[in-house]
Amino acid sequence: MLLIWIALNGFSGLLVGTMAALAGAALGAWLAPEEPYPWRPLRWLAFAGFFLWESFKGGFDVALRALKPTLPIEPDFHQHAIALPPGKPTTLLISFISLLPGTLSVRLDQSGTELIVHSLVPETMASVDRLEHELSRVFEHARSNS
Repeated sequence: MLLIWIALNGFSGLLVGTMAALAGAALGAWLAPEEPYPWRPLRWLAFAGFFLWESFKGGFDVALRALKPTLPIEPDFHQHAIALPPGKPTTLLISFISLLPGTLSVRLDQSGTELIVHSLVPETMASVDRLEHELSRVFEHARSNS
């Protein structure tokens, strides 16, 4: 959020933006009902780089398909077995899937282990697998199916 603040306002009022970001993070951590996960800033930075790269690749692919109608699209729903633990890791996975171009989280089953994902082309499901793997590294949880 602080980076968004800087992008929108520049460095003007950076102290206010920093205080708001810290207050929001502290409030979110205090209100979270789940067990806390260890904070690994370097892993989050690596994840941010991964996510930006995947977003760029996916956005380029979607734009190319929109501009060149001869490229195939095969919209479909796919089941994705979630290997992350419930709580924050799973919530972030579901949220980030919808932010990646060409994918959208549709429905989580009641057990919280199966997610329906809509994709423009089947190849985008590989980015969902990579996303889950990267989140498992951030939260230091090994995937059960790796």
